Amino acid sequence: MTDDPTSPAVTIWLDPVCPFSWNTARWLRAVADKTGVVVEWRLMSLAVLNEGKEMPPKQQARMLDSERVGRLMAAVRDQHGNEGFATAYFAFAERYLDRSEPVDDSLIGQVLDTVKSWDVTSDVLSDSSWDQLVWRSHQAAQDALGETGGSPIVRINGHTFFGPVLTAPPEPEAVETLFDAVAALAAVPQFAQLQRPRGR
Repeated sequence: MTDDPTSPAVTIWLDPVCPFSWNTARWLRAVADKTGVVVEWRLMSLAVLNEGKEMPPKQQARMLDSERVGRLMAAVRDQHGNEGFATAYFAFAERYLDRSEPVDDSLIGQVLDTVKSWDVTSDVLSDSSWDQLVWRSHQAAQDALGETGGSPIVRINGHTFFGPVLTAPPEPEAVETLFDAVAALAAVPQFAQLQRPRGR
């Protein structure tokens, strides 16, 4: 944590099952570790974003995971705050995205153990009473962006954008360089988009 009033204010909204968001999240955590910047971790939902859309079976399965894990993360953040959410998210993503573990009682139990959350259980995955909280957090991301956007959505010093989309976390020596570049671009009102092929 830092009390420096000049420190950038950073928020990321992400869906825990999104692999590209996982890359961005690891980059922002590295930024925080190197600079002391405090990152606010917030939930958005690809399941909400894609509700009612026709999708291939593999994507449908991912959207089901998005819905179920979204409830879990909403409950964790509600009861354990920003740090609890971040801890649970990183524990989940390492298993789900890096190790391809299924969303089951074993995985959820391990995630909840990392935040010592005895008041949240795997039953939350099927508890639709959390859907309104998921929706509100998701809508906050869309409102901050000003249009419909996917995961991740990042805000730096009040400037919100979709991305950055990373194919992998940057090398350690590029962590701060990328952050400074993204923050600079985000602060220019006329800047809209910059894109290159993912393989380069």
